Amino acid sequence: MRHCLCLAVALACLTALLPAQRRVDPRKSYYRVIAVVPLVSGLNAGAVWPKYVPTEPASGSSAPAIIAFACELSDDGHHAIVELVGANPAALANVLADSSVLAFEKSKVPQQQIEAAIKVYRKDFSLSRFGVAVQ
Repeated sequence: MRHCLCLAVALACLTALLPAQRRVDPRKSYYRVIAVVPLVSGLNAGAVWPKYVPTEPASGSSAPAIIAFACELSDDGHHAIVELVGANPAALANVLADSSVLAFEKSKVPQQQIEAAIKVYRKDFSLSRFGVAVQ
């Protein structure tokens, strides 16, 4: 009887704490990579698109996909600074493995280090003004 009472009190305390949990900032959810990528030819003649940024949504494939992105052109107009968001790390593995791309895992590299490296490509770059929120 005493164990049941203790269990009931503990359960009541835990359920009281659940609503107090804060939501995760949508700009910090999922797996994220900040990268400087070259612009590549698009499907239309003369169109260019940042490498690794999807041109159409993934449709029913079992392959990991990029679910969101944000991008800005570099100062020279030949590169783009992108934030790629994947539901799992496998969705971003090819970007991280590409030696021709400057890429940072957003959760593992300090903000100052990312900004310093990217300011070579865009002088006014700031992570506080860049990114995509996924809800």
